[in-house]
Amino acid sequence: MPARTIRHVASAAVLGVATALIGTPMVIASSFGGGTAVLLVLGLVTVAAVTLAIGIDRVTGPPDPDPFGSFARGVTLGLVGTGAAALVGVVVVRSDLRSALPDALLLAAAALPFPCVAALQWPGVVRRGTTLVIVTCVAASVAAWFPGARQGWQDERVLTEVGTLERPWVTTVDGYVRQSPQHTGGELIVTPHLPVDGVRGGELQLFRDAATAVEGDPCAAGAAPRALAVETLRSCRQVAEHRWSVTTDVSQVLLGREGDAWVWVATAPDEPTGLLDTALDGARPMTGDEYDAWLDEVLP
Repeated sequence: MPARTIRHVASAAVLGVATALIGTPMVIASSFGGGTAVLLVLGLVTVAAVTLAIGIDRVTGPPDPDPFGSFARGVTLGLVGTGAAALVGVVVVRSDLRSALPDALLLAAAALPFPCVAALQWPGVVRRGTTLVIVTCVAASVAAWFPGARQGWQDERVLTEVGTLERPWVTTVDGYVRQSPQHTGGELIVTPHLPVDGVRGGELQLFRDAATAVEGDPCAAGAAPRALAVETLRSCRQVAEHRWSVTTDVSQVLLGREGDAWVWVATAPDEPTGLLDTALDGARPMTGDEYDAWLDEVLP
């Protein structure tokens, strides 16, 4: 009996490999003919797999005096095996796994359902052992996949609602209280800081934008950063490495290149210039806890 079981499971594995090897290029070729052509090819591959599975069961399957039992097991093996292999193919295409995993491993994943289904058709210890292995593998796969999938869902949600996965920047300046950062649907995020004394007109704004927001020397560009593009540029000079002082008709700005981002602060022209230096010197991305708290505010 063990030898017959091994032959049955091994034959099902060979059928799975053959189905994946032959069926995959046929389905890919049929995709150029549209959905109907793909379904037709999948149907033909399934019929072929079912026919061979019935033959395999009659030769090596569980002993059964009822001929219909062999037919039913063969149909189950062919249908479930082909369907699972097709599902694996869909996952491979949608997740672009071919760029990360070798073809041999993907082929084995597509063929694996066939021997698993065949083993489940044997009662007793073979079925129980196979069930235990399948449950363990599924649980391990879900445990490994879920954290990444959950992060992917969160990132997609943030991109949809906020426009960027980059954290807002904040700063600490005596006499100012930070407000909630304002997202703009893109890389630009603005964090207002208001005077604690409530004096209007003394707001300090901290901007964070992509590295491509300003190309090269900001003074050579001859224009204010895009967040201030509606303001007329009055002057621009470099005051330190990777730092420029810009004035417009209604603002004074200190612009800095910080790693892979542009960060700058802006306030009214009559505010002391040292305020901008203090604000930009203390500028930093939000911490993880600050970012999570902010997302709780802005995500519906």
